[in-house]
Amino acid sequence: MVTSHLPLFFVQGTMRLAEPEATCLLALADLAEHDEPVFADQLVRCLHIEPEQLLQTLQHLFTRQLVTAVERGGLALTANGYLLARHLIVRHRLLERFLLDVVGVPWIFVHREAARLAPVVSPLFLERVVELTRHATVCPHGNPIPGRSDLATTEVCLPNAPMGQRCRLTRIAEWVGYETHLLQRLWSHELLPGRSFVRVPDPFQRYVIVVDQRVLVLGPRIASALFVVVE
Repeated sequence: MVTSHLPLFFVQGTMRLAEPEATCLLALADLAEHDEPVFADQLVRCLHIEPEQLLQTLQHLFTRQLVTAVERGGLALTANGYLLARHLIVRHRLLERFLLDVVGVPWIFVHREAARLAPVVSPLFLERVVELTRHATVCPHGNPIPGRSDLATTEVCLPNAPMGQRCRLTRIAEWVGYETHLLQRLWSHELLPGRSFVRVPDPFQRYVIVVDQRVLVLGPRIASALFVVVE
């Protein structure tokens, strides 16, 4: 019996989306986390597809009024696009949780494997995923599962974290999941949600943290994707 109250993905609109359209819509939602415009080159890089293929997919999404063009040539979800993307986000994050907690897939691979699994799973399978992950409130990267939790009001991104105070990593921005080399770096340094560290000053204005007596220097791009709360 399914106990989750989530308005899941048994919405006809999501089921009618072709795989490339659903994948593109999900990536667009992940990249637009802070309501900023997303650009085509970002989607090409994240989805590892040719620009021509992306253009064809976007044309379908434009026709269905799920995506719209905004200033500076950017892309944004329409109201209907946001609703469909929300269902896709729920499905993706629950599948990630299922793969990690139930199947035992290593953390570094759950984003990729959930993306591969999503287009082929049946509604019955998804019901079991919901049941088996009923206690999960966030995905393996710490991001809230819509309908089960919200962003922590006290969290800040690493560049805004105070110096010298112990912080706990709460989540990693979803777009990082599309870039394997960044996931690999976080994985290799065991810099995963729940890990505590201290940000320390650096004369070169870099983002430097101390994790278990190890000093790590982070680039501005990955630093901006890490969210923490002060302990």
